[in-house]
Amino acid sequence: MADEATLKKMAVEYARRMNAGDVDDVLALFSDDIVFEDPVGAPPLIGKEALREHIAWSIECKVHETPGRPVTSMDGRRAAVPTTVTVYAPTKLTFSIIGVIELGDDGLVHHAQAFWGITDTKVGDGPELTGVAHFMAVTQNLARMVQAKGSPSPM
Repeated sequence: MADEATLKKMAVEYARRMNAGDVDDVLALFSDDIVFEDPVGAPPLIGKEALREHIAWSIECKVHETPGRPVTSMDGRRAAVPTTVTVYAPTKLTFSIIGVIELGDDGLVHHAQAFWGITDTKVGDGPELTGVAHFMAVTQNLARMVQAKGSPSPM
């Protein structure tokens, strides 16, 4: 069980390490049996090796994460943080996510979840698309992203 300060620090430390771009430094936050859901609803990544590929690819896509104010749970195990995540894959995609982590007794993250959907994603820097145009732009870019990554679709 961790105190609130430790939980909050861990929730934003992930973003700091992702932005620094060191895959091994990011992976050091996670247990060997990590279950990583990004997004929740897609098949989870299980284990550090599966997560290594995802982290390395995200860093290749110039990921930048800007965390908001984290909040904790009363059980001393979980924290949630709103985060804006930007990747270039190759088009700029910006995701508004809620990340939830669960720490084990070893102080490492054993379960991580990223909650986001189509309407939480923006394509490029231009005017915000709406309706079907937004849906099509996001899904087409997510499909391109998945093809470039060579992994199953997140949807």
